[in-house]
Amino acid sequence: MRLDFVLRRSRPLIAGVAALAATLGLAACSTSPPAHTTGAASSTLTIGVDNGSPTLQDNFNPFSPNQRIGTTYMYEPMEFVNPLNGVYTPFLATGHQWVNSTTLAFTIRSGMKWSNGKPITPADVVFTFDMLKRYPALDGAGIWSHVSAVTAHGQVVTFTFSAPDVPFAQVIAGILIVPKQVWSAVPNPTTFTNTSPVVSGPFVLASFNPNEYVLKKNPNCWQAAQVAVTKVNFPALTGNTTSQLTLSRGGYDWATLFIPDVSKTWVAKSPKYNNYWFPPGGVIALFLNTGEAPFSNINFRRGISYALNRQQIATQAEDGYVQPAAQTGLLLPNEKRWIDSSIPNQGLIAQSLSSAKSAFAKAGFTEKSNQLVGANGKQVAFNIILPSGFSDWLRGAQTIKQELGAVGIAVTIQTPQYGAYYSAMSSGHYQGAIAAYGGSGSPAIDFNNLLSSSLTAPIGKPASSNTERWQSASTDALLATLLRATSVSAQRSAVDSLQQVMYNQLPVISLFYGATWGEYNTKNFTNWPSASNPYAPPAPYGAPPLMIMTHLKLR
Repeated sequence: MRLDFVLRRSRPLIAGVAALAATLGLAACSTSPPAHTTGAASSTLTIGVDNGSPTLQDNFNPFSPNQRIGTTYMYEPMEFVNPLNGVYTPFLATGHQWVNSTTLAFTIRSGMKWSNGKPITPADVVFTFDMLKRYPALDGAGIWSHVSAVTAHGQVVTFTFSAPDVPFAQVIAGILIVPKQVWSAVPNPTTFTNTSPVVSGPFVLASFNPNEYVLKKNPNCWQAAQVAVTKVNFPALTGNTTSQLTLSRGGYDWATLFIPDVSKTWVAKSPKYNNYWFPPGGVIALFLNTGEAPFSNINFRRGISYALNRQQIATQAEDGYVQPAAQTGLLLPNEKRWIDSSIPNQGLIAQSLSSAKSAFAKAGFTEKSNQLVGANGKQVAFNIILPSGFSDWLRGAQTIKQELGAVGIAVTIQTPQYGAYYSAMSSGHYQGAIAAYGGSGSPAIDFNNLLSSSLTAPIGKPASSNTERWQSASTDALLATLLRATSVSAQRSAVDSLQQVMYNQLPVISLFYGATWGEYNTKNFTNWPSASNPYAPPAPYGAPPLMIMTHLKLR
């Protein structure tokens, strides 16, 4: 998985895996979204999530990086995989099975129709994946670097893999399927804006203008009876501050905003109906470039780890909304069933300055005049980079700077624009960085993306992932075992061993869990996802809306 995809998925628009500053504006619109007042039993949902502007066109191409948020309310995958727990829910397919470790079969439902009334068939699925092969720019998930063939026999679509990769079923299951009847006539799908989408999902496009577009219920959707919402409004957002005010005034039924003191500024406005849920959506970590000294030294990394107070970092960065992260690489509590019980305290590492100093000494560093110095007699100093505008990460980095200063290390924080940040991490031209990992719902996918040496590169060469430059033959062997494991027991054994790698060898230093921000109003609709009913993250972007729109009930 590419680094930019991880961050884009984790930090959609104005909020995501961590809060943006209130001053980090979005593309401005000429008008602010009007306050929205819901009537009793209204079946309309107004959502504060789309940051479109008058300069952007209506793009509903599900493979375009510039697609409108509402695109994923209209197109469906074969199955939805809950990133909170890895549970599959069938959509266009009734399910899947591994014939063997390189052959994966999905059974497509019969009797479904596209929004224009024509039948949905396995041929549409095969066409979609073949189109990604013909136009590699559309294949952002890298399907054809794993798959060698896609064929259909009856209602079964079979994927043949070039090598065992059982966890990749999750990626294939989540690809949005398009109608062959429409897309086969498109001259260039990479530039196609799809302004009149023919879809399979709960909604179709009703109207569009740059300041607001509207979806309406699709009567031909195979599960239309499960959809209580009849209309969805997407007003264009104008910035964090304005959007927070609109939410507090009741202008949105559902939003994804970082709000300081959410109980006071949101819940208290209407205690009976206003709710929020901020589940963990990824792990925020300190990446140290293990391709160069002193970060290649395990005892130096161990010293850094012991010097940090993760609770303090989490509190400072996220206003107390999130918890410090375990060093196992698991996203908790989402993946608690995978915890290796032999690791102390579920992988949480407490600050210990004495342990930090002992580890630094083993790495060959000494303390002189309150400075940690190396064999050359110079103070240890390094830079930490993070993207400009990520104010929560900046607060976390500032706390790290203070805590490492207490053990004699001089840290400089740099905040380049995102493009320069991405380039530095991809090429390995950095020392330390704040970055995100995980959140797919699959330990196998997350560990592979983070640790596989096949996804990294020498410093100066672009790495698709594993930007900390971790290279270990034993780790690669564990990953290979995990990728071909079809039994839970074999998967668990490999996941336990990979947790030991994370905990004992510290490829990256986990800091805190990044939240998925979700505020919602229950005046008109109930059965929203929650901590007690975590069927999906409360995110109005990406894949979760399909689950949420087919679960909400009219009050």
